[in-house]
Amino acid sequence: MALADPDTALAAFAGERARLRALAYRLLGSVAEAEDTLQDAWLRWATVAPGSVGSAPAYLTTLVTRLALDRLRSARVARERYYGLWLPEPEVAGWDVEDGEGAGAESVPLAMLLLLERLAPDQRAVFVLREAMDLDYAEIATMLGKSAEACRQIMRRARARLAEPSAAWGQPENAADAGRRLADAFAEASLRRDYAAIVALLSDDAQWLSDGGGMVRTAVNPLFGADRIARFLLGVQRKRGADFRFVPVRVNGGPGLLAELGGAFRSVLAFEFAASEGAGGRIQRIYQIANPQKLEHLSVF
Repeated sequence: MALADPDTALAAFAGERARLRALAYRLLGSVAEAEDTLQDAWLRWATVAPGSVGSAPAYLTTLVTRLALDRLRSARVARERYYGLWLPEPEVAGWDVEDGEGAGAESVPLAMLLLLERLAPDQRAVFVLREAMDLDYAEIATMLGKSAEACRQIMRRARARLAEPSAAWGQPENAADAGRRLADAFAEASLRRDYAAIVALLSDDAQWLSDGGGMVRTAVNPLFGADRIARFLLGVQRKRGADFRFVPVRVNGGPGLLAELGGAFRSVLAFEFAASEGAGGRIQRIYQIANPQKLEHLSVF
């Protein structure tokens, strides 16, 4: 095909980039792979003949979806062989940055990305295109080369596999403020090595989920219960002979922490909260991403 006008092609792609990145990240659960998918999409888009595309947004959405699906099918095999628990790569931003790529309302919680891991690639694509991108079945069918009825059936199977009528892509605005207060209190209690304060912040059935990828020492299996999580945190500091240091950040749009131990950056913590009728709820789940390969894309805050 003839090379498109570079300025026109770039302007069209740049106008869709944030939306396309969100789509790729939801499909892949990896920041690095989402960026690689966009790069591949740009290289193909730059060779499209002028006037040969009726709708640039639709064409680019189809292109990114198909490229991401190719990557996802390959990634599934690697994730089945992954050492320990696999967690998605976190999107991290300074707490006070304006909403944008990876910062706020357009982000997707880690819990949602973990749910999507239950789905086969085609199911994940239909679910994301329908629920997150708000496309109708006719549009999805064209993008995936299937019939609209087939896409409806895939969607029904996806919802049944998720066992939830409608998954949440974000959090209410007031929940983020309450969550940040809990995350800050958790950091302070951990710094003080205050067992009772840590336990008080966690729900009785709290979970600690770690992803070290076999590259760093962390809890290979999930930890259950406030007591066990608190003892684990205190034990790490005691055994290493060093204290934690935490930097508040947004992780996938919600409250999180950059964790340092002994002066070295170790991991990202993301929080999920249990609502209650009391003072804002308690911490239900803590995700620790410590695999260095999943943190390479992070900037220093």
